[in-house]
Amino acid sequence: MYGLIGKKLTHSYSKEIHELLQSDKYSLIELNELASFFQEKKFKGINVTIPYKQAVIEYCDTLSEIAIRTHSVNSIINNGKEIKGYNTDYVGLSFALDYHQVSLKNKTILILGNGSTSRTIQILCADRKAREIIVSARNPQHNEIHFNDLKNHQNVDVIFNATPVGMYPEVNNSLNLDLSTFPNLKVVVDLIYNPFKTKLLLSTKKRNLKTINGLLMLVHQAVKSSELFHNTIYPEEITLKIYRSLKLKMLNFVLIGMPMSGKSYFAQLLGEHYHKIVVDIDKLIEETTGQSIPSIFRNSGENAFRNLETNTIMSVAKEHNQAISIGGGAILNENNIQYLKQNGIIVFLDVSLAMLKTFNPKNRPLLKDKNNLEKLYYERYPLYTKYADITITKDSLDENNTLHTVEVKIDEYLNS
Repeated sequence: MYGLIGKKLTHSYSKEIHELLQSDKYSLIELNELASFFQEKKFKGINVTIPYKQAVIEYCDTLSEIAIRTHSVNSIINNGKEIKGYNTDYVGLSFALDYHQVSLKNKTILILGNGSTSRTIQILCADRKAREIIVSARNPQHNEIHFNDLKNHQNVDVIFNATPVGMYPEVNNSLNLDLSTFPNLKVVVDLIYNPFKTKLLLSTKKRNLKTINGLLMLVHQAVKSSELFHNTIYPEEITLKIYRSLKLKMLNFVLIGMPMSGKSYFAQLLGEHYHKIVVDIDKLIEETTGQSIPSIFRNSGENAFRNLETNTIMSVAKEHNQAISIGGGAILNENNIQYLKQNGIIVFLDVSLAMLKTFNPKNRPLLKDKNNLEKLYYERYPLYTKYADITITKDSLDENNTLHTVEVKIDEYLNS
């Protein structure tokens, strides 16, 4: 048997990665205690995640050098004679840093969290000749500092988040770290991969700093674990192939733009092309409430509708592999966009005002007055351009050409 042991594994992608590498079944095994599992020894190879990376050490007969140094085990082999523990997180993180061209030499490093993953990061940073390594935690140990005392350590170059704060399903949780207090900061690495962009990484991106999440590390450590499990060596490019495939599957495509710009239609086309679940936020609200959008506006008012819209977006945005169209006014609430950006690429369908004026605004509550179209356009256009990851200038009714342009831009974005 091969698998992953931990406490909460519903968010894990390990099964998918390992079964892409080998045909053997890979199981997700949620455990509340370890003793009986290791007494039975019914496994050939297992991975280990929170909160057992240190606890499993007592069940291992031997440890690899890196596992000894980090005092952390995430991969275990049972060959019938002995149980040996390894740490492939170390090489996974090392690979991710190299891929993103991040040097730690002579850098001041801040590590948030003091668990087993933090220890792995500390050893890697030391091996890569970091100038200073600062460990901060809510419950600091010897030579560590409290989260509230970071004001005295402003010369940080790289931050690693080794805490689970902001991980699915609690995606709106945040460390409330003020990045502006670190004038030398260049890179933030958050080892969380679900959501794809935590609130920490979104705030980092706003400051135009380099962001790295935990997905590439996850994939490469899994590749290295599978090599150990099956006594094999994979081609070097296999990690990046699986990483890009998983990244495409995880990400949502979110269509924004003016009413009548074709968001729902192109979400449907993208869903079919990329095999994604199609979600229309307005339709979902109608299904949930049993009322049409015009009825909600008429009976409850726009504010009530906007609250429904935000709650619906918050729920949908947590999930993956979707093509989502949102109402034209959803961008008026920045929180909506921040929710959607955690797992999504924002695609703006940019239709000119002149073209919009030629369309029939049927069942559009805010466009009963045709003069309101121009007002809405100039009010919202700066927000569409501000929040867009990709902008598609839709200057004709040629749907195939527009779809092709969207696909090209998405591929460019994913490979950038």
